[in-house]
Amino acid sequence: MHQEYIIEDGEKLRQIEAALRDSYFKNYDPAFLETEAGKEDIKANVFRRYNNSLTHVVPWVARHIDLRGKTLVEIGSGTGSSTAAFAHFVEKIDGYDIDAQALAGARARLEVMGLRNAALHLVAAEELMAALRRNHAEEGADIVLLFAVLEHQTIRERHETLKLCWELLKPGGLLVVTETPNLLHYGDLHTSQLPFLHLLPSALYARYADRSPREGFGKGFANFAAISVEELDTAIMRWGRGVSFHDFELAIGKEHGRYLVASGFEPEMLSWFDVTLDEELLRHYFLFAHVDAPLGFSRVVLNLIYKKHDGPPPELTPPPESIFVADKYLLREQNFVISSLNERLAAAEQQLREVLSSKRWRIGNFIAAPYRKLKELLR
Repeated sequence: MHQEYIIEDGEKLRQIEAALRDSYFKNYDPAFLETEAGKEDIKANVFRRYNNSLTHVVPWVARHIDLRGKTLVEIGSGTGSSTAAFAHFVEKIDGYDIDAQALAGARARLEVMGLRNAALHLVAAEELMAALRRNHAEEGADIVLLFAVLEHQTIRERHETLKLCWELLKPGGLLVVTETPNLLHYGDLHTSQLPFLHLLPSALYARYADRSPREGFGKGFANFAAISVEELDTAIMRWGRGVSFHDFELAIGKEHGRYLVASGFEPEMLSWFDVTLDEELLRHYFLFAHVDAPLGFSRVVLNLIYKKHDGPPPELTPPPESIFVADKYLLREQNFVISSLNERLAAAEQQLREVLSSKRWRIGNFIAAPYRKLKELLR
């Protein structure tokens, strides 16, 4: 969708990279930018997230609302990748961020791309709620976008943000949460790239952080013993820690699932985030334990759209069975177990035949009868 806006090569790409190097990346360590991690960071900020927004997020949102003439509020707009992607289609965007360098990069991007319908706001984290109320409480917003942002907020900030965003939406408006890591998974793919680290208490997290393969990550917690627990929690959150269904239940309400119109199983999201085995294991646990949460919260990456409808909510389309891999995996495991059992039964049968052919045939006959019955039951 919208292939005419995709940026892959050419002069515009070079201009955006130059603009971001002069703004967002200007205080980065030049040596880091020459590493593979640094080069990937540049690609992500220059064009990858923008192209992903155009290819996956914009058409996914457009399924549920006509973007023409709409107002969009983006919290955590960063270097403007998703801002620019949506600016092609909506009437107006207000983007908010706490990072001055990121917003400088966003302004440079919008200038290069000739996009004039986005206003960018630099706010301190503690002033964000007041700024949103001041600027949008009266008119509201058609769409509120949280693109890879909730995981970087403290618990209090996160819940206040979700609650206020829901209040600011016009009737029929959408709350869009995308590319947000799920706390309820084994691996911390987003931040430390270590298994289980994001699930540990903050003090243990900080002490173990230097095991991370991510360059420079462990250094950020070298002096953790000298700061308070609250400061440590905030530092971890700013790096990025996962989000779970508990956050949405506390912020929007127990019945938050009735407003969910997209949960990450749609074609646009599946082509971006394929179903993996570990999230399938969590899905099976949700079903087994009757977890009172939509299945979208079993995915490794949360991609959610809530619609503020007035009337009866539409039924959320169930995930297509064809995408699931765990059932196939478990079937393979089951076949392996059956195959191993058959081999053991064959060996036992051979032993029994040897017994039956010996002088101990009476004992062998005594054993063979229940054995044959067992074999029939296993077929």
